[in-house]
Amino acid sequence: MKRLAILGWEVASRDLALTPRTNPQHKESILIRFVYFDLGNVLFSFDPEVACQNVAKLVGVKAEAARSAIYDSGLQDDFEHGRVSVKGFGVRVSDALGITSDLAEDAIALAAADMFHPIEEMVPVLDGLQQRGMPIGILSNTCESHWRFLVDTKHPLLDRKFDSVILSYEVASMKPDDQIYRAAELGCSASQSEVQSSGILFVDDKRENVEAARLRGWRAEVISSTEDVQLAIERWISVS
Repeated sequence: MKRLAILGWEVASRDLALTPRTNPQHKESILIRFVYFDLGNVLFSFDPEVACQNVAKLVGVKAEAARSAIYDSGLQDDFEHGRVSVKGFGVRVSDALGITSDLAEDAIALAAADMFHPIEEMVPVLDGLQQRGMPIGILSNTCESHWRFLVDTKHPLLDRKFDSVILSYEVASMKPDDQIYRAAELGCSASQSEVQSSGILFVDDKRENVEAARLRGWRAEVISSTEDVQLAIERWISVS
């Protein structure tokens, strides 16, 4: 499989597509050639309170103090924008909490990342799309330590070949900002020559992220369950 570098991201090049089913809701025939999935609450559930409790236990403070240092301060937003390194995250949390320690430089960030649980029902959904030859990708607001933690689990949800992986900390842009969607379009077009915006299906649990995708011409759906994802796929993609 050919590998292409697009603005620092590697994506796989394929030439695959499916024909959309006839649907009375569609005003015209739509050719879906790529499916992007959000990460949090689509492939993995997560709980920031668990992250705060983990950090609090690690460094010996209350969870409320950890929450203030990580989330209320805007640090997590900086982390997911790629403005802060894993080491820098730990330093800023330590400074905010007024602590010193001999912990490994990534210990605090990885403790905060240990808050995810796989949504097992999504495994056959991804398997089914790939078995049909549909290219898939991830489009996520996330930080380096969260991504590293999830990849290191080697769970079947991520232990597979994705055709494009667009992460906010790598592209310095977070949904619903327009830049991250443009990066995603470049990513899927590298794996699928000249994919039109109308040929991208995207599922996300946040309405503002879906609306931003629709403004670019994507087919996008707000989801709150695996069943919602399946319905979105059935709506837009034919298996024939």
